[in-house]
Amino acid sequence: MKCHKLSFSISRRTPLTSFCQVKGIWLIWILLATTSVTAHAQDAENPCSVSGFAHQTWNETTQFGHGLKAVPRAAIRPRNLLWELPILAATGVMIAKVDRPANQRIQSVSLQQTASLWSNVGLGIELGSGALGYGVGCGRHHSYLRDTGFKALAAMGAAGTVDLGLKLAFDREFPTTGNGAGKFWSGGRSFPSGHAATSFAFAAVVAHRYPHKQWLKWSAYALATGVSLSRYPAKKHFPSDILMGATLGYVTGAYLGDH
Repeated sequence: MKCHKLSFSISRRTPLTSFCQVKGIWLIWILLATTSVTAHAQDAENPCSVSGFAHQTWNETTQFGHGLKAVPRAAIRPRNLLWELPILAATGVMIAKVDRPANQRIQSVSLQQTASLWSNVGLGIELGSGALGYGVGCGRHHSYLRDTGFKALAAMGAAGTVDLGLKLAFDREFPTTGNGAGKFWSGGRSFPSGHAATSFAFAAVVAHRYPHKQWLKWSAYALATGVSLSRYPAKKHFPSDILMGATLGYVTGAYLGDH
């Protein structure tokens, strides 16, 4: 069956989604809701069963929803402002003074292709590690490893969802669009970086779940940093996109990792 484009756009140049994507999103939500309700009705003693997986998904989604509700109040707490204000200031400076000159320095096509490839490989390693942790934890009845793998995947999904919402809201041009000015509300999905958000969400979960395993914690952060920074020479994002994406991912992962 053919799907006809149904465009919802902030600017004429960039359609946000298609009718096929809308149907797909609704089908996913209906499937998750139906399965989760079934899981609640059953005795989810086996977290590795389909119903147990759905039950965990429901719990993590609910927990993340509570976190989103608390954002406005938490954002103005003095201890949070101590790091929020410097990051916002740095982001503003990057947008005004750094992004465009930095973008113009990248001219090598081979460098762009290599950086893009490795950023995707790194993201794949993170996704695979989360799934492997969940699978091995289930197979060996290691509940902590299983839950860590699940939380890592859940955090990546949550950060990716919020990131998509911000992309649609800010509608920033990609570095390769036009003259590379990176204008906001001009057609694009550059701000913030999805790779940075999902990568740091993964790393933050691992770090908060295994705080005493220094090699594991810093390896996760090193991988997330590599994935995030490679989006700059790949000309997929501006430096400010990466900073904001990494911050979003870290906050998301730290919250879900601690709850």
